[in-house]
Parts: sequence; structure tokens; C-alpha cells
Amino acid sequence: MKKIRVTVPEDIWRLMKNDTEDFGISSNKLCNYILEKLKYKQEINVEQLLKVQGRPLKKIIQFDLNIGNKEVYYDILKENRVDVEAEFLRELFKVYSSKFKYIRELFIFEDRVSKILEAIKKEKKLKIKYKKEIFTIEPFFIKRDEQGDENFLFCYCDEPGEHKNYKLKELSVVSVLGDNVTKKNREYIESVRKNFNPFLANGNLIKVLLTEEGKSLLKSLTNYRPKLVKKDKDIYTFEASNENAKLYFRQFLKEAIILEPECLKRDMKSELMEAIKNYEQ
Repeated sequence: MKKIRVTVPEDIWRLMKNDTEDFGISSNKLCNYILEKLKYKQEINVEQLLKVQGRPLKKIIQFDLNIGNKEVYYDILKENRVDVEAEFLRELFKVYSSKFKYIRELFIFEDRVSKILEAIKKEKKLKIKYKKEIFTIEPFFIKRDEQGDENFLFCYCDEPGEHKNYKLKELSVVSVLGDNVTKKNREYIESVRKNFNPFLANGNLIKVLLTEEGKSLLKSLTNYRPKLVKKDKDIYTFEASNENAKLYFRQFLKEAIILEPECLKRDMKSELMEAIKNYEQ
């Protein structure tokens, strides 16, 4: 039996790892299936497969050219030797859609990212606007959670004087300041970079009782899944912030019972009781 070793970008490794859990197949089966199906034609076309259902598989995208694109549109077509405009645009949308969501986000907010990276490179503070509030921060890096698909800016916020993660799509850069960053705790910054968690768990442990259906959901719901540190029969211990645990385990309803910490257990119970009241109206 021949063993194959392939080095791939971390994002492809994580995507394929998540697919093995989500689809309930082994890594061997997935890799061999990809090789078998794409060995001569490196294209995945499921539209042909689904046509037998008779469902409409195509939708129209309609948009107006802005002033900048309108002025150079025909030059673009000429430069790219375009015969059919629709085919050219279809390929552009296909290239965009083929990228991971977090890459598409970086692409859409490229101007914002460039300003942040400029400040990081020059080790300068930033003034940002986040959810209608203005903050002065020391930016350290942009990263995403290994189980998620959103980008976060990790930084030190002068007020309230703590390290924070801000969602890239929800912030705007007001200005790059002249003040230098201090990097007061370099070891902590590097530890966060290596084991990135957008919710900054900081060793907070969550104990959860899972039903059999809950265990199945744990495998399939990978987005922002907390880090599992221990399993004892039906009781699972995760390292996660209370905020992360709420966001994730709300999806489980009766299939997951928060055991610890007590404050989180109370919060989850309170939310469920409020939801029940809404259905009783």
C-alpha cells in the first residue's frame, strides 16, 4: 500500500478535516474519492447532476455600473478580448465565489485591511469606530478562528484597558495615529496568535451534558465550536468564554445542558424561559 504525503495550506487542511467530521467519512476515503473523481477532469459540476430534478439552477445578477467602471468598461472588454460580456462577468463572479468566505471578506474590505496592516507594520496606534463607539487601540494582528469564517482584529484597547477582538466587518478605521504601540505583554500576544480564539477564553472551562443527538450535533456544527479539553462519558469539558458557549450551545436546545459555571447555566435557563414565554403568547 502506497502512502501519499501532501503539504497543503492550513485552510484547505481545516476545511477537509471539518468535511470528514461533517460527512462522517475518513480522511482516507475523502482523499481517495477526490483523486478518483478529479484525476482526469479537475472540475466539480453538480449542476448537471441536479438537472434531473427539473429545478431552476440559474439566477440573474443585475447591477448598475458605477461612474468609475462606466468610464473604462469598454476598455476592460477590449483589453481582455471579450466577445460575450456575460461570459466574462460570469468568470469573474466564479473566481470570487471559489474563495473561502474569510478571504472574500479580506478582499471586500481591502482598504480597511491595508490601513490596519500599515499601522501594525509601523507599530502605530489606531483610532477605530466599532458599533458607533470610538476606540483608541494598539493593533497586533488580523486572524480568524480555526473553526470560523470571520476575520478579527486582535488589539489592546486603551479604554477599558484590556485586550480585545473586534470583527473586521463591523469596524471602520478613523485614522492611523502618531503614537507608538507599547506591546506591554509580548508573550501573551504570541500565545493568543498561536492558539487564536476570537472570544478570548483565557482558561475558562465549561462543563456540558450532551445527549446522543447532542454528540452528533457537536460533530456537525463546527462554526465557533469551543475547544474540547476533556470527555467523561456524557459530560464534555470545553475551554471557552461564556459568550462563545452561549453562541454555540443555543443551537442544541434540549440536546445540551450546561452544568458549569453556574452563572452561565442561569443565563441559558433564563434565555430559554424567555423563549418559552414568546411561544405562549
